[in-house]
Amino acid sequence: MTRKQASEQTNMATKLAEDISQKTSGFIQSHNHRDLLDIVDSLRSHGVSHYVDLPQIIVCGSQSSGKSSTLESLSGIAFPTAEGLCTRFATELILRRGEKPEIKVHIQPSASRDNEERARLLSFTGKTKDQDGFPKIIEAAKEAMGLTGSEGSKIFSTDVLRIESTSPSAPNLTLVDLPGLFGASDKNQSDDDAALVQDLVLSYMRQRRSIILAVVAADNPFANQPVTKFTRDIDPSGLRTLGLITKPDKIDGNTDSELYYVEMAQNQNVKLNLGWHVLRNRSHLTTDDTIEERDAREAEFFSDSVWSVLNSSQLGIESLRSRLRKILWNQIQTGLPGVKAEVQCGIKDCRVKLEQLGKARSTKREKHTYLQRISSRLSKLVRAAIDGVYTDRFFESFPGQQDAFTRRLRAHVQKILDDYAEKMRVDGHALEIVEDGKQPTRTSCRRYVMRVDYLEDVKDLMVECRGRELPGTFNPLVVGDLFSRQCKPWELITQNLVEQIHEAAASNFNKTVSEICDENTRSRLMQGHIQPSLHRLRQDLKDKVDELLEPHLSIHPITYNDYLTDTVQNIQTERHDRKFDELSLDACGYTSESAPADARLNVAKLLSALKLGTRPNVEEYSASLAADVAAAYYQIALKKFTDDVSVDAIEACLIQRLPEVFCPDVVWDLSDEDVERLGSEDENTVKERSELMKKLEILEKGLKDLDAFTARSAIHAVGREEL
Repeated sequence: MTRKQASEQTNMATKLAEDISQKTSGFIQSHNHRDLLDIVDSLRSHGVSHYVDLPQIIVCGSQSSGKSSTLESLSGIAFPTAEGLCTRFATELILRRGEKPEIKVHIQPSASRDNEERARLLSFTGKTKDQDGFPKIIEAAKEAMGLTGSEGSKIFSTDVLRIESTSPSAPNLTLVDLPGLFGASDKNQSDDDAALVQDLVLSYMRQRRSIILAVVAADNPFANQPVTKFTRDIDPSGLRTLGLITKPDKIDGNTDSELYYVEMAQNQNVKLNLGWHVLRNRSHLTTDDTIEERDAREAEFFSDSVWSVLNSSQLGIESLRSRLRKILWNQIQTGLPGVKAEVQCGIKDCRVKLEQLGKARSTKREKHTYLQRISSRLSKLVRAAIDGVYTDRFFESFPGQQDAFTRRLRAHVQKILDDYAEKMRVDGHALEIVEDGKQPTRTSCRRYVMRVDYLEDVKDLMVECRGRELPGTFNPLVVGDLFSRQCKPWELITQNLVEQIHEAAASNFNKTVSEICDENTRSRLMQGHIQPSLHRLRQDLKDKVDELLEPHLSIHPITYNDYLTDTVQNIQTERHDRKFDELSLDACGYTSESAPADARLNVAKLLSALKLGTRPNVEEYSASLAADVAAAYYQIALKKFTDDVSVDAIEACLIQRLPEVFCPDVVWDLSDEDVERLGSEDENTVKERSELMKKLEILEKGLKDLDAFTARSAIHAVGREEL
């Protein structure tokens, strides 16, 4: 998800929060909370939880920590615990108050199940009106999930067992019980099983809308129970963790261990935002106790023990039910707007990706039509990119975006050419010729030369180029040789420019194609057509650059630009004025700028100095003029070459030809073999489309439920206002 999409989702969640909170604030506090809980259960039953974190309470703890006994006390359902039958998979326990007792059992397949397995598991159903048939239903569910039977059957499953229990005394509450954590393997469970359970538990813990009910057994040292470490790692501030201490009757009274857990329950040790709770469940000796007998034993224990120092709201099963109901309702009220926003964003994302994948295509016509659609959209976006018209949503930009230049090709090319022009200006000349009295801008002594030394090289070159010119003059070819030496770096700098422009174009195509088609088609198009086409354009561009560069390297300088003589004039004038001021300053202490109007000067001394200092030297003058003309011509040629490369090479040979790389005309002329090669879809594409369609169907069902809930909430709100 991009930063902009995240921002849009946050704004959407805020708006929905205000809407839903206003419509449900009274409804949530009313006597009947069932509709609010049912909407989340409905979303989970549809499979929305595979894609969006739902508000929920998850029960986590080690094996034999008392989780099953806790669930039995909360629900009144006798879970089979002899072999941990209900801890081999996540169990969604839905408790609802109703007139007639009934237990329904379903299986929610994991996201990894294929369509056939998913249909088989969804068809599983079990129903009983008393608890005698419950163990048989659980056993049948285990068999359906592949947890019993052959020797190679699974020990744990990532499917979810969904138990809906209705009774007159049941609280309106939903819990998700997770398999117990364990460290040591035995004949019934391996180290791989331990890792699978840990991954499953941690995946639920990391869901940001999960309230963690961390079950800690008092008869086991706190540090030895992995759930304590995991909760502190995942929820270090304890904002969404409720600690539950079980088996307080299993530790000796008046011991350090008992005092440790009492302080823990008082939130003095490991501090949790939701606090701690203490529960005394049935033991092996009291398994036959009725619910009333069980509650009486618990109340008696807490009233006559050190645990009585705790607030009554922290003790016992009844107060735990109340706390869990309030926590869950608050979590749903807070999280439901964000859930709806994420469902809507998920639907939008699915539709965009399905649009990229296109319809299933098996015939030549379907493949050709798909490629035509891609080419039309691609040409339009590439043309907009090189024209600098960024109105399409594809070009959206926001602070911190990493691929803005990749999408906005014209802006990218302009920056590359600006950098190229600056690089040519600063590093295009092989040597920096430093005038006398000035400092070089380059640091390496190999890249600059003082002018007085440079003129010696010019003199040597004048001897090497001697033709039929008269003494005291120079062969015009000297200028060509001097220029040729100076422009040597142009070739390498311009070659780098070609590669940068080609890379920018390739990146733009890759990004654009990835936005309008699936990964399989993108890979086929890029490797099978677009990259070869761009390579051909790059070669054309290289040939054009070589063509533009060749005259500067092999033909004597030619220009009819008046700027040449003007530049020579300016160079020599600046040097003459600088030399004049040096002579004047040395002779009388003044320059033309600093001399006062009434200054008393030794005119004879000044004139003598000027006479000697400006006395001509024909050889020096010829070498100096040749150097100045070469420098002036270099400036003219540099500007012309930079512009020619930008316009005649980069623009004409590559940029303006990009929309034609994969345009509809190109697709129309593709051979049958090319259509098959470029337009076919692989197994991953088929699988991805199937998964997206399944996800879209699930999220759309969830959105309908959310919309219906919002409408019902609004009706309740209106009804209260009328009353």
